[in-house]
Amino acid sequence: MLNDQIRPQLETLSLEPGKPLLVVDADEVLVYFLRDFRHYVGAQGWDLRLTEYSLEAALHHRSQGHVGDRATALALIDAYFQERTAGMEAITGAARALSHLSDQAQIVVLTNLPHHAKSMREQNLRAHGIPYPVLTNHGGKGPVLHHLAERVGAPVAFVDDSPSQVRSARKHAPTVATHHFVGCDEARAVIPAPEDTPYLAETWEALVPHLEVALS
Repeated sequence: MLNDQIRPQLETLSLEPGKPLLVVDADEVLVYFLRDFRHYVGAQGWDLRLTEYSLEAALHHRSQGHVGDRATALALIDAYFQERTAGMEAITGAARALSHLSDQAQIVVLTNLPHHAKSMREQNLRAHGIPYPVLTNHGGKGPVLHHLAERVGAPVAFVDDSPSQVRSARKHAPTVATHHFVGCDEARAVIPAPEDTPYLAETWEALVPHLEVALS
């Protein structure tokens, strides 16, 4: 089921029926998140000790010890996006790859981001040469992908760094070609690949041929 945040955005999204569609995540796919988030929380007295795919487990306060929990992690992430989204650094090769693929497919950015930061994300991506529509979502992306695939009636490919989002896509939109991709080396070291989904590429340059096939 589509959530209330995404529904009005989909109603105003312009898509061309019959033309392939590429749907891409943003954080760790188009822009670096983890390495800047580390600096951000560090300035507030937090160390990020990543040994697994969990920000809350990695948060250690320098004066209080390990007091990271889900609420703390979510509050820090929300504040980070409020303050830093407009200045996030682009993943190497992302803009060039998408520009190349735009000859073959229409492109949409589907990002789990606080909705208040949507305009900053759009501004940031445009500044990096990534001027495609942005949809801000929360929760699983599978229902959104199902909706998009039905609208275009053409091949759809999806790129995300999150194993849970790849699984959501497979569950709710099985016709969509899923690609698990992490453009940040530090994040890739702790993000596990989904079941039966080895990393196909570690750079956008290497990912492009796989997407060309999926969209053909």
